[in-house]
Amino acid sequence: MPKKQPEEPFEPKGTIVVMAIFVVTLIVLWGSVYYILISRGVTL
Repeated sequence: MPKKQPEEPFEPKGTIVVMAIFVVTLIVLWGSVYYILISRGVTL
């Protein structure tokens, strides 16, 4: 019975890309809301 080759470590590159896009989208959306609030002179 041949020996099994050691498996390469799994690197979820696609997941990292999707998460990065998600984080950038959240930052852009929050930034736009913040800009709108500041431009209208709204204070919390």
